[in-house]
Amino acid sequence: MPLALKAERLPVKTYTAADGLLRDIVYRVRQDSRGFIWFCTQEGVSRFDGYGFTNFTTDDGLPHRQVNDFLETSKGVYLVATGAGIAQLNPHGMRGSGENPLFPVYLPDNPKAKRFNVLYEDGDGQIWAGSSDGLYKLNETGGEFQLEFVPLGESLVDWGGVYVRRIIKDRRGALWVGTHANGLFRLQADGKIERFTTANGLPNNSVTSLLEDRDGRIWAGMREPDTGGLCLLKFEADANGSIVERLYTKKDGLPANWIPDLYQASDGKFWVATIRGLCLWQERGETDGSVCKTYTAKNDICDMEVWSVTEDKDGNLWTGSRCGAKRLARYGFTTFDETDGLGQKFVRSIFENQAGELFANAPSGDYGQAIYNISRFEADKFSLINPRLPLPKQTAKLGWGWNHTAWQDGGGAWWIPTGDGLFRSPPATSFENLARTELQKIKTSAKGTEFFRLFEDSRGDVWIATFGEPVELLRWERATQTWHDYTEQVGFRAGSRVGTAFVEDRSGNLWIATGGEDSALIRYRDGLFTVFTQEDGAPPGWSTDLFTDSAGRIWLTSETTGAWRLDDTNADRLQFVKYTTAEGLSSNETRCITEDRFGRIYIGTGRGLDRLNPATGQIENFTTADGLPSSYVEIAYRDRTGTLWFSTTSGLARFTPEPERARKAPIVLITGLRVAGVAQKISFMGETEAPHLDLNSSQKQISVDFIGLGATLGEKLKYEYRFGNSDWTPTTERTVNFANLSSGDYQFEVRAQTADRIYSQTPAAVSFKIAAPFWQNPLFVISMLALTAAAIYFFYRFRLNRLLEMERVRTRIATDLHDDIGANLSKISLLSDVVNMQMPEANAESKWMLTTIAEVSRSSIGSMRDIVWAINPNRDSVLEMSRRMRQHAEETFVPNNITVKFDDPETGADSKLSMDVRRELFLIFKEAINNAARHSRCRRVEIYFRVSGDEVFLRVADDGRGFDFAEQSNGHGLINMKTRAEKIGGRFEVSSEQGCGTIIEIQINN
Repeated sequence: MPLALKAERLPVKTYTAADGLLRDIVYRVRQDSRGFIWFCTQEGVSRFDGYGFTNFTTDDGLPHRQVNDFLETSKGVYLVATGAGIAQLNPHGMRGSGENPLFPVYLPDNPKAKRFNVLYEDGDGQIWAGSSDGLYKLNETGGEFQLEFVPLGESLVDWGGVYVRRIIKDRRGALWVGTHANGLFRLQADGKIERFTTANGLPNNSVTSLLEDRDGRIWAGMREPDTGGLCLLKFEADANGSIVERLYTKKDGLPANWIPDLYQASDGKFWVATIRGLCLWQERGETDGSVCKTYTAKNDICDMEVWSVTEDKDGNLWTGSRCGAKRLARYGFTTFDETDGLGQKFVRSIFENQAGELFANAPSGDYGQAIYNISRFEADKFSLINPRLPLPKQTAKLGWGWNHTAWQDGGGAWWIPTGDGLFRSPPATSFENLARTELQKIKTSAKGTEFFRLFEDSRGDVWIATFGEPVELLRWERATQTWHDYTEQVGFRAGSRVGTAFVEDRSGNLWIATGGEDSALIRYRDGLFTVFTQEDGAPPGWSTDLFTDSAGRIWLTSETTGAWRLDDTNADRLQFVKYTTAEGLSSNETRCITEDRFGRIYIGTGRGLDRLNPATGQIENFTTADGLPSSYVEIAYRDRTGTLWFSTTSGLARFTPEPERARKAPIVLITGLRVAGVAQKISFMGETEAPHLDLNSSQKQISVDFIGLGATLGEKLKYEYRFGNSDWTPTTERTVNFANLSSGDYQFEVRAQTADRIYSQTPAAVSFKIAAPFWQNPLFVISMLALTAAAIYFFYRFRLNRLLEMERVRTRIATDLHDDIGANLSKISLLSDVVNMQMPEANAESKWMLTTIAEVSRSSIGSMRDIVWAINPNRDSVLEMSRRMRQHAEETFVPNNITVKFDDPETGADSKLSMDVRRELFLIFKEAINNAARHSRCRRVEIYFRVSGDEVFLRVADDGRGFDFAEQSNGHGLINMKTRAEKIGGRFEVSSEQGCGTIIEIQINN
């Protein structure tokens, strides 16, 4: 007999203190207009942004640690009901501030009413608050609230006041107020107040929950575990005064009679939170069936005091209980494993029979000693049987094929491949009889026994791929009951090409995927095979799945190159569209493919499940964080109802795809801002535009925290940021740091991006200005420039004055030498000549001395003229230098019948030569001229003098006898010339050979 086991586990995500929640006891769950989820706990209030929790406690200004309710008003004001008053969250408040507190607190005058249990805003914007002693209106004036007491009546108990627990306003305008031990009140629009108690049919006087459903019916949940229950109320009491139309209790299927909360979701489902689990209401009228489908700990829902149930914007259900907060995904993955009727966690194949029954094949045990089993899905669980296979235990090898393995064919016969052959049941064998009917081993034409893949085509023919040695492709033709071997035609070879998957396209073509070094894609059409190799564009390596989508396209997987799509299945040359990580896949290792009824493609990978919209190219990724049992998805299957099934290494997942929704752009908020590690004032609710900051020159390090809120809370978002109008920079982080920014004005912007590339309509922005250092201040720069200019000017004037003074000194010295000493030397020379002429009778020695005095005087006059010329500032030009040199050369060579060619500078004649350069160069020139005239016996001398920029070049060449450097005399002429050249930083070179003349070159930087 089939064995039915436990029910499925729902797609539930649990949040506890380990995840950052303040406490595991959650009294109330609320979602605000921005998408944040708020949890009221025994330790304070927690805000969840999809990534983590932000907690507010008494340390932040809450008046009491126990928070019972949370309300965002229609004006965007956040109110918190606590054990010691109503606290208003001030988004711009400061922790510990007396002037600007984070939580201003409002308390009534009555000290017995300081505990507030419930907050409610009606359709008119009136805020109501239920306390431990009465009902209050919360009226806003000038941004502050005042509490106004609303009398309901005297307390029915002597140990406390009118303890208000729940408030709702119905569509007729009546306000319903549920209390503890004081019954149920109704405040009519005309001011009339009615009280209903046990005298009016209530099972007790403690009302813990109230709800008006879509049909306008009023439901009241009671408190007591023995006398409580769920009441459907009348609007008018009957003749007996009863207001209760129907009371539902544990006898009707409720998990418990204590009902803390009631909620009707957007899909119309009615949820009842009890202290023993969560009830999904089942409308049954007066039948004997249970009113509840109950979810407890075995479904990952807490079965201990579920205090709150609500729905977020995405239709996900949230509960608050003693087990923390739990999110039940509206469109999530439901998990099944061996505790739910499967042979093991990993399912090898999923298939349906002609009747639409769904089966899963998950053989259990070790390879070689495996137990074959098949499980049938029944409502929310599986029934498992073990087919009777005539295999000895010691040879019970069930093979290692997957996906296309066991199935029930169109005639009702079961086919089961194993490592010891292929087995088949008689036609029309039911699932129940499969355990009682012994299967028969089929004689095939296969040479091997490892049956790897089975597939039944539209003609009822069965295709088989074997594995091991040898590798084969076989077809069983149903019409003739014969076997055909196509191994050679398709090129199957062990380790080289193995059949891995089959699919049939709309045209009736059969496609075969392969694996191995020589893998190929094979098409069988009109009795002929066409093998498309890797050279023809087929994917390399192993392809483990083939799929035909609703548009008639073929999809195939690849172990290394992503997912491949073939649009034209009848083409002679195949053209593929490829999807890889570059297009957004989570991995290039793709394992399986299927499609939902909305045309979206699901691709199982080694890193989760990817959902691709072929029309837009948008890709979403699902992982274990979304409820997948494992991120390794091996098999994908879509059943006839449109439900998708995925086999993973950790269990079988069921997924009901949601219809395509109009996507909303995500919003992005600045949640934190730090300057040099110091936090700046940012609203606790986040801001789209933070206040402008003026920073000094040392505040160069900026950190910005931000968060994106997508259409789905916790949706995987990417971010991009920029400065000014620069290009957007992508990031997956929610904090960016900028170090050592330069001075200037900055406009930082960040935007969020969804998986389908929808960007925030308005980026969040932070503007700031970093002041320039004082040395970069324009006034400072101008002052420094002016000071520098003044210094340069004064230095220039000083230098100019010094030069002018030096020129004046040089002029005076030159004048004095010429006019005084020069005149005296001339006079001495002249007198010596006169005396010598007047003393004809003088002895020879006297005449020699007079002659010598005259010659020395004349020589001194010449030397003094050179000195006067050298120091005279009026002779500093290149032109004067050239004239002086030409004059000296002609005076020396012409009397000796030596031809002189003098090439002086064509340009730069007005350039100035320094006094030292002019003097030393001229002396070198004189020495070179004198040597040529006295010693070279030359007949021609060429002089080349050039000034180019700062470079001075002089060349003196004669055609004389030359000399040998090794035999040159001990004279100091050449040494002196070289010394003088080096003294002014010049280069001096001499080249000469016997009989070839002499060349002297001097190069100086002026």
